[in-house]
Amino acid sequence: MDAPLSVLLRDGTHAGASVRLALKAEQFSVNIARTPLVTAIAGITPIILDLRINRPSITISGLIDNIGNDTTNTTSGFEDMESMTISGQVYYIPYKNYLEGKLVTWGTGGSTDLQVEVGDATTPIHSGGTDATGGGIYRVATQQMQFALAPGMEDRWTYSVQFAAKLRNDITF
Repeated sequence: MDAPLSVLLRDGTHAGASVRLALKAEQFSVNIARTPLVTAIAGITPIILDLRINRPSITISGLIDNIGNDTTNTTSGFEDMESMTISGQVYYIPYKNYLEGKLVTWGTGGSTDLQVEVGDATTPIHSGGTDATGGGIYRVATQQMQFALAPGMEDRWTYSVQFAAKLRNDITF
């Protein structure tokens, strides 16, 4: 992916989504929690049983503008938002209230397949002579969000969004 913003949020695949957002992110983190069972037995070393249960989560944080920065954009549903084309698809840079509204109303039921893409996800790991690009696609559900307005920065907000996630789409057991 050759784009100035490399954290993408959408309600489907790159080609199939109806809403595609490019986030101004300062931090992107993936956390995978595991909980192996540990049974303590008196007088001997504990027994550890790892059932490979993974609980991934993703946190994205950064700055987001208070209002859209392209008043010439009149595209229905995306008014006033800057846009960029990535691999033939248009992504919009959301403003605070738009992003908040989407995160609150998007769910994982029905036909919604909420995805976060970070970096170039064309080849997440080395495969068949093709070098790894290091990016990835994660299927997610919004878990928690925070928007904060700092004094002296009334034109933008800091945000943090945490998602419950599935493992990166190329990881299989």
